Amino acid sequence: MKKNVQHHLVQLRPMSKILFKRALIVKQILMLVVLFSTTNLLAQKDLMHKKDSTEVRCKIITETPSMYTYAYINAKNNVKKTNILKSVVENVEYNKFDKNLVEDKLFTDAAPIVYTEEPLKPYQYSFGLGLNVSNILEFNAPSGPDKKSFSATTTLDLGLDYYKEGSRFAMTNELHWTLAVQKSGISGSDRIQRVSDELITLHDFSYTLSKNSKWNANIIVKNSTSFFTIYDGDYFKDYNNNGKIQGFLSPYQVVLSPGIKYQPNNYFRLSLSPYSVSLYGLTSQQIANTGYYTQTYDTNGDYDLFVFDQLGAELNIWYDRKYKKWLEMQYRLGFSSDYLSNEDITILMDGMFITKIRIVKNIYLTHRAILKGDLLETPFKPYYKQTILLSFAKTF
Repeated sequence: MKKNVQHHLVQLRPMSKILFKRALIVKQILMLVVLFSTTNLLAQKDLMHKKDSTEVRCKIITETPSMYTYAYINAKNNVKKTNILKSVVENVEYNKFDKNLVEDKLFTDAAPIVYTEEPLKPYQYSFGLGLNVSNILEFNAPSGPDKKSFSATTTLDLGLDYYKEGSRFAMTNELHWTLAVQKSGISGSDRIQRVSDELITLHDFSYTLSKNSKWNANIIVKNSTSFFTIYDGDYFKDYNNNGKIQGFLSPYQVVLSPGIKYQPNNYFRLSLSPYSVSLYGLTSQQIANTGYYTQTYDTNGDYDLFVFDQLGAELNIWYDRKYKKWLEMQYRLGFSSDYLSNEDITILMDGMFITKIRIVKNIYLTHRAILKGDLLETPFKPYYKQTILLSFAKTF
């Protein structure tokens, strides 16, 4: 009996060894599955403790006063880079682990770059919307007729700037639109009329002549047109049955001014172009045939839709300045001389001045002024227009 039991035990030992080996293999496979399924938490040498009690094994790349940039391994075993606010991080243990579980160019032994101030974003966007409303009602005045009028002015300002530290290329892009309307009375028979509808864009594309130089090669581009379709009498509908007199891109003007720019600091720019050109035209033949805009004819006897002019030299002075958080200035002043023209030489001045005084947070009292004129005109009588608006403005 004893011999039979020993015989059976000898037969079971090889089987137990086989089962043990299989169990060991299964255990190793399970460990590998767990390892790769959690690589987003177990990735590299640094360990980030978040305030929600979770941990992220990662590589801290940069650190700013408000944010970490780090690289990690996601659930698909891919290397990713992302940002996280410091406000949701409890602490970071640097070099907590000895090895990187996955090697990548982002996972180096270099210490993270620490910024004492928030680094400037290469792109900066700005938005501003202003409104001014006026209503006059006067009945039984001691002298003169009753007065009933309504007027409103709205403005839209958009901006897109690009500048990157160390880059020699920079650009400024702006859109400014002013729409003003009026109504001479308050009855239904009194119609809304356009006072002004001016849509302009300004662009400055520059490239420094050498690194950290104050001198740049640049080109200034100015576009101007109107937005709404306007009919005879400055109405928005054809009440007089005389057709359209103005519309979007009818007319339009594009002025190109390549030259040299001097920029000694971040808020002052002076650009000089020895030669500039104007591309002037319309997209509507009906509006062109009113004869208000072009004076030459095409082969069909219609007014030309496009006119190319050489304008000569142009000087542009741009000034952008912020004082603390309560005052912002955005001034654009240009002088142009058409010395290449066969007519009398003129020196035209064209300025736009926007001054914002902060009331609270993103609410401003905005003063907008337009100044135009010919410096050689005798006597000198420049055109000036100003508007004061309550506006919302934000930069991000």
